Amino acid sequence: MKKLKNFAVIGGGSWGTALACLVARVYGSALIYTPEVNIVDEINNHHKNSKYLDETILPSGITATTSLLDVVSYDAIILAVPSQAFEIVIQELKQIGLSSKTVLLIATKGMCQEPLQLFSSKMEQEFDNPYAFISGPNFAKEVAIGNFASITITSKDQPLARYVADELSSEQLDVSVSTDIITVQIAGIVKNIIAIKSGILMAQGYGENARAWLVSKGLQEIAIISKALGGAQESLTLPAVIGDLVLTSYSTTSRNTKFGYEFHQNNYSKEFLANYPVLVEGASAAKLLHSFVSNYNLDLPMTSSVAKLVL
Repeated sequence: MKKLKNFAVIGGGSWGTALACLVARVYGSALIYTPEVNIVDEINNHHKNSKYLDETILPSGITATTSLLDVVSYDAIILAVPSQAFEIVIQELKQIGLSSKTVLLIATKGMCQEPLQLFSSKMEQEFDNPYAFISGPNFAKEVAIGNFASITITSKDQPLARYVADELSSEQLDVSVSTDIITVQIAGIVKNIIAIKSGILMAQGYGENARAWLVSKGLQEIAIISKALGGAQESLTLPAVIGDLVLTSYSTTSRNTKFGYEFHQNNYSKEFLANYPVLVEGASAAKLLHSFVSNYNLDLPMTSSVAKLVL
């Protein structure tokens, strides 16, 4: 396939900035698009994104812009926006005349709401572009500072997946590839829901045994949903599946785990849920997944229990 000369990232949050760091270490540069002027100024003038990554110093080759038009000329664009912004960004890219040759790498986890569907379905409806998912069991800050990490590149286009994997892999980054876009997407949705359940169990006073049980049950539910949608069971061992589930469920600093803990402490108050100050992907994911799989008659006690609390 055509050699990719440069990468841009749409999304100036912790994960988008971390992925820009990863790319910049390979290519020497990366452009971040975000509408947040303060973040753009800090990246360009101080090589930091303190809102999301504290005092981490970013590679000098990273620059930022508030103009989406600036990313159009890039060979590859990583989409690393919150899930509820994904559909908006897709439409904006269409409006600015994105080339059909631009490679799109999806680092967002979640589902489209209108209509309710996986991101892969939306991509194939809206674009002819080559695309892949980039995911893995990673804390953004560790990726940003260059600690060892692993990612999975998942695409129906296997030459594309292997090319991106070969470009990004290093001693500090293990990259696996897969064609199973179904299982990887489902895992990315379910792991945040299971993290909420993990926080609830912690608040209820349960220990490590319960958390290990929860992870095994979460993996079972990923397998059940994936099988119903045509995913492959052998994909469950991918870092982006079991690895991401374990990392998120065991993280006491995860936004979703923290929310689950506090949600229980506040007696699952709908007012607390509505006014929670931080984006919790797992809460919206639980609602959407509950609706998405309602016609499949699946037994999903862990994800269903969270959905009932947030509906």
